Amino acid sequence: MSTPPEPGTSQPPPINATANTISPTIHPQQRSVPLPLSPHTTLHLQITPLATTTMVFLTTTDPSTSSSLSSMGSFVYSMPNRFNPSEPLCTPLYAMPSSVDFATRVAKILARKTGKPTYVGCSAVFGGGQIEEEMAGVRAAVDGVMKALDEYKE
Repeated sequence: MSTPPEPGTSQPPPINATANTISPTIHPQQRSVPLPLSPHTTLHLQITPLATTTMVFLTTTDPSTSSSLSSMGSFVYSMPNRFNPSEPLCTPLYAMPSSVDFATRVAKILARKTGKPTYVGCSAVFGGGQIEEEMAGVRAAVDGVMKALDEYKE
């Protein structure tokens, strides 16, 4: 409990700042990665490493996309599974059919590799509809995020 202000003052006494200090660790990193199987398509990543979780937002752009209209995409939560470490637990918090599979794949891989709960927001769209194209996007996303997290640790 805090103590009441001293008589004649309008501000409470100073709080001992060293007792419970928590330094903010929110330093989002942004990256752009060209997709190898999709010419002129770029995957954009925003990575926010936190003390206990990782937040990642993914989207794609190409010359034909409009900068004014874009869907929110899917938002997925994944966490390591204590009983079966090779299969993280995952649930979509907000699902859009066009991006929920991609977001789920990325979230599960990142939760397994980092050992931390991971939030992934994704509005990435792969126009070709080929599985090779999407898997190249998953690889690019995971590699970009892991590289950013490694740099953050240093």
